Amino acid sequence: MSALTFTLKTAPAPVQRIDCSPLTSDALAEKSLNDIAAIKLQTGNTTVRADSLFDISGDDVTNIVFANSSDKLDFVGHSMTTGKITVEGNVGAYFGIFMYGGELEITGDTGIYTACEMKSGQIKINGNAGDFVGGARPGRKNGMAGGTVIITGNSGDRTGDHMRRGMILIEGNAGDYCAARMVSGTIAVLGDTGAHLGYAMKRGTVLLTQTPSRGISANFNDCGSHTLAFLPLLFASFAKLDSKFAQLESFSRVQRYAGDLAGIGMGEILVKI
Repeated sequence: MSALTFTLKTAPAPVQRIDCSPLTSDALAEKSLNDIAAIKLQTGNTTVRADSLFDISGDDVTNIVFANSSDKLDFVGHSMTTGKITVEGNVGAYFGIFMYGGELEITGDTGIYTACEMKSGQIKINGNAGDFVGGARPGRKNGMAGGTVIITGNSGDRTGDHMRRGMILIEGNAGDYCAARMVSGTIAVLGDTGAHLGYAMKRGTVLLTQTPSRGISANFNDCGSHTLAFLPLLFASFAKLDSKFAQLESFSRVQRYAGDLAGIGMGEILVKI
């Protein structure tokens, strides 16, 4: 069996955004290639057949590939529970929204709301991610609740906004308001962080390998230096990941900051000493 491949047609190039939520292993199980080709996809204010947008080949619905991808492709991996989806190129908004399991990997950049309200599984972004990674939908208060997101590049603003559980690993830099309104979970950053780190943070952990260039907000209490026994265990969990975090030398000595003191103040920012 070969991977079920959706190659985006370049002539004509897509003008409107395309809702790819029906193209997951769960939704395509036991469908023939003809059935898949006839699936209706929302694009703009109309619906069109999948084969009018994509050249479709292969037969393994547990291993799906989007080739020649574009940032017009939204909702890739929507609610998936199993299988793997690989994206060759960039992708649009809501990549991995409501994801319950399986694996997503992209060799490009993602748009806004990657891993939005994700529950489980793994997402690896071999590029940069847009705003609100692991966040909640507009008007909602429950963001990412489980799973692992690996970003080899930079993440946009408000990474982990309303995050409740799970892990976001950023090998590059994080934008402004990282961990804003975070309820629980872990965010680790190898690079720099933007302004307002941990704004309105309730609980959870932000792990940094360097002091932010903008410093730590006055709303976080400097609790002094600590040796934390759980950190070597956290680094041990990184060892199985395909990430720079797997090669990161373990450390347990950190400067600890507690906040946001404007709220319940039970979040923590840990900076390597």
